[in-house]
Amino acid sequence: MENSTTPPSNPFDEVKIVTPLHNKFLEIGRSGKNNWWRYLLGIVIVFVAGYSLLGQIPILFLAFWGMGKGYINQFDPDLQTKLLNPAIMHIDPNLMLLIELFIFVGAMFSLWIVVKFLHKKKFLSIITSAPKIRWKRFAITALVWMILCFAGQYISLLLYPDNYTVVFQLKPFLITLLIGILFLPIQTWWEEYFFRGYLFQGIGQLTKTPIIPILITGTLFGLVHMANPEVAAYGVANMLPAYIMPGLFLAMMAALDEGLESAMGMHFANNLFGTFAVTSSSSAIQANTIWLAKGMNPGADNLSLLFSFLILMTILWKTNKWDFTKLYR
Repeated sequence: MENSTTPPSNPFDEVKIVTPLHNKFLEIGRSGKNNWWRYLLGIVIVFVAGYSLLGQIPILFLAFWGMGKGYINQFDPDLQTKLLNPAIMHIDPNLMLLIELFIFVGAMFSLWIVVKFLHKKKFLSIITSAPKIRWKRFAITALVWMILCFAGQYISLLLYPDNYTVVFQLKPFLITLLIGILFLPIQTWWEEYFFRGYLFQGIGQLTKTPIIPILITGTLFGLVHMANPEVAAYGVANMLPAYIMPGLFLAMMAALDEGLESAMGMHFANNLFGTFAVTSSSSAIQANTIWLAKGMNPGADNLSLLFSFLILMTILWKTNKWDFTKLYR
């Protein structure tokens, strides 16, 4: 790649030589304004104004309504878990699903504001280095991951048949499926845009190579999920790998793809499967599924997850013609 130059404002000034980065996704992140304080302010706006204030409005109304009905108590140490349990709150699981997903509407809107007006970037620049979103990559990855999810579930049903109960009801299931298809992209893609797009590129402005952004965003992705109810039920040691592992692999996919399309596909398919196929009483998402699991087996689940990621990465290496030097150069 040839070196680009920034022309001096004064002909007597020294020409500043800017060497293009090897990874195009990090390179396109150089567009716009990237001062450190803009990223710090952007993170605050997204999490405080978008996620914690605007996004929490429906849950706040639900909490006051639930306390008024006597379903929950503000001094209950398990208030958060009970608040998001549709059976305890006496509301339809599909309505609870919509309330939970609304959080990410506020988060997505605030991220768009931050990228467009604070950083003066095109929103597409935190999604892909290509001229437009490569939907074919998204679709292939989503399809492969969904097949792997069903294959893993089939094996689990054979090994642990007593752990599962069929709870399928056609009409509620179809409503859940429709909600998942329409609204899960907001949740899953916001997490991709923020972690593997916004933060990944921001850190990459300092490191110039993807490996450090991969490690940092992958770890952060795992840590922010430690508030999920599965962690309280099975412990941090068991559940942390279940979140850091996807965070690392998704970040690797973003670096290799030089864009988020494959990561968006995997993340969407994964959460869609968890919404309509199988859930448990300790799952973050409670909806009308096909199977209800009595419990989780974190050790076996983590091994299955690792094996599935290795299969997916091998397939995408072939279909997307990945260059693995994109991970560290």
